[in-house]
Amino acid sequence: MAGVYRPRHPERTVLYRVLFHYFDQFLAEYENRFEKEYGFLRPIIKEVVERYLDCGNPRCGFARIRCSHCGEERLLMLSCHTRGFCPSCHAKRLEEWGEWLREELLLDVPHRQVVFVIPKMLRIMPWWTGSSITLS
Repeated sequence: MAGVYRPRHPERTVLYRVLFHYFDQFLAEYENRFEKEYGFLRPIIKEVVERYLDCGNPRCGFARIRCSHCGEERLLMLSCHTRGFCPSCHAKRLEEWGEWLREELLLDVPHRQVVFVIPKMLRIMPWWTGSSITLS
């Protein structure tokens, strides 16, 4: 087997430490402090944060992999698969998506991306909000 598995250490990151120490307090105080302004807390938020905190933790699951040629065994920690939140899983999914995009979706021709930005002061105009206007 090529390479040596080096476990990630999400517990060393600021994001992990903040969520680990303060997320329960945030949940307890959300209704009183934030619900009026931001609406109810969707259940998926708690689920995603809990999955992130368990990502790569051997106590939350792992697979034992064995090389069929040399018989060497390693443990592979299970990930949370939460795109857009877990930095490790998001990077992996982004890489897979980019590879799929390049190999399956885009033709093998030069591509160009054009971004059209509307200045902030014009964003309140009726044509931007979906209302129809007539140009003369």
